[in-house]
Amino acid sequence: MSARRNEPDTDGAPKVKKPLRRRILTRWLPWGLVVFVLVYGVVLAVSALIAKSALEEVIPLASNAQESIGSGDSAAMQTLVDDVADKTGAARASTDHLFWRGVEWLPVVGDDLQAVRLAAAAADDLVRDALAPFATVDVTAIGPKDGAIDLDAVRALAEPMSQAAVATETVQIDLTAIDTSTLLGPVESAVSQLTEAVAGLWPTLNKLDELMPHLPTMLGADGPRNYIVIVQNNAEARSTGGNPASLLMLTADQGRLTITQQASSLNFSNGRDTPITNLNEATEALYTDRVGRYIQDTTMPVDFTQTAHLVRAFWSESLGDPGVGVLSFDPVALSYLLKATGPVDLPGGAKLTADNAVDTLLHDIYVKYPDQTIADLEAQDAYFAAAAGGVFEKLTSGSANIVSLVQALAKASGEGRLLYASSDPLEASVVQDTTFTNPLPTDNSDETALGVFVNDTTEGKLDYYANMSVAASSDVCTADGAPTFTAEATYNYTLQPGEAAGLPYMISTGRYYPKGVKATDLVFYGPVGSTYTSATVDGVEIQPDVGTNDLSRPAVRIRIENDPATSHVVSVTFTGGEDEEYGPLGIVHTPLIDSVPIETSTPGCG
Repeated sequence: MSARRNEPDTDGAPKVKKPLRRRILTRWLPWGLVVFVLVYGVVLAVSALIAKSALEEVIPLASNAQESIGSGDSAAMQTLVDDVADKTGAARASTDHLFWRGVEWLPVVGDDLQAVRLAAAAADDLVRDALAPFATVDVTAIGPKDGAIDLDAVRALAEPMSQAAVATETVQIDLTAIDTSTLLGPVESAVSQLTEAVAGLWPTLNKLDELMPHLPTMLGADGPRNYIVIVQNNAEARSTGGNPASLLMLTADQGRLTITQQASSLNFSNGRDTPITNLNEATEALYTDRVGRYIQDTTMPVDFTQTAHLVRAFWSESLGDPGVGVLSFDPVALSYLLKATGPVDLPGGAKLTADNAVDTLLHDIYVKYPDQTIADLEAQDAYFAAAAGGVFEKLTSGSANIVSLVQALAKASGEGRLLYASSDPLEASVVQDTTFTNPLPTDNSDETALGVFVNDTTEGKLDYYANMSVAASSDVCTADGAPTFTAEATYNYTLQPGEAAGLPYMISTGRYYPKGVKATDLVFYGPVGSTYTSATVDGVEIQPDVGTNDLSRPAVRIRIENDPATSHVVSVTFTGGEDEEYGPLGIVHTPLIDSVPIETSTPGCG
């Protein structure tokens, strides 16, 4: 049989057959690529769906963590941690494979895919390395029970706290390494929220990690420790809250906490000719030497370490041992605690509750005992003492849920209503540069903070009728040269004209201003390293009463006077440095009775 010859082509040239393998490849390669792309896409889509579903399921599980921690049920806590770890682990596994990594080089979406992978890994590390160590710890064992805190349980918490702090710092570093500038909106938002949450968590854990070794000593493990506690009355505003006319001594001994002494402003030598101790030059310029001549004005400085130093000096002069530190809270914070403790009894059969604490302690007490007689003043002091003592007794009895207490304390701290400063060098270093001692950041890197602080100068309790909102703006992202920063405070006085005449003496004394008229000093702080530029009141340019530099910031004081049912808008502008780096714009303010609405505007910053 003869071999087949190549048949000629139409042009006479012989037609050459392609090899079989090549013909098959040519025929099926396009389809194979299509199938491969489809499979690749399906794998990516399924992976993304798994990651999204897993991370979304973490949210309700994480919210249950607080209940599990507070229940003291270690088995339930371990189960919860395992469940959360399963979800974050699934999100991590579904984004950490060759198919996913293989498309991270693509334009437009590649960096988004990489960001999702890194964020999923960070969330998984956070759960396994920061949350898991607490699974074996019975937080409820700390107490307090029968007035005492279990010091061994406190010591047992030190190791997991340290692990959590280290793990959170590592996760923070990983997250901040993600470049969010080119990410798609939803991805950028999710990554930024996670980064901000961890960035806010780490400083707290870090400080707690530093504090834990000292906590047993602070609780009296090595002998009794005394602390002055001041209750700031927001109805007579001061920079860090209000008039500290109610005070007590808290003693910790082997974990047992007791109130060993109570006092009021009547127990101290006020109106003295000279300050009780030397004053910081900027403090005296901004707030006058009143801060050292009246204990009621010791809370005017923004820096709480100065307040603590002054309060301890007053206490030492009149009552003896001032202890090692000063703790501060206000009736609004007290109302948060009452949600956890339940009502407490007051003189005369009344009850103090979370709903009525603010009105009772900041207004109604002065209506009930309206005169400046010794009897009425003592009755007011007894009310405050019963309120503080009753809540404290509930706290130390162990009847309140520890998670509810932690939530109440965290809320109060976040609003600047919980402050602490210590004379012990080790303890002072732990709280240094935190909002416990100074609400203003020490630099502009994480936040470019403007400060607006309120000090009543009327002598009375008229801030019960006042509220404030603050707007901050800056051209830091658009300025051709040095940027400017402006804080605008709208101060509202809601007392109605017809109510002024009937106000009790303790609410409106009428000694320095006509009855019902309110005088207020607003103190504005600019960013660190900036300079004061200008100020207006109700749109009219004015010269501040005082201008100086305090806490490495320019600060000016402006006094306004309000007739009933009036408002004033006070605006102050500062100029920054041309080559300075500035973090996001923010506002720090006096914690008033009502929350202070804040708006910030930085055009061009995205």
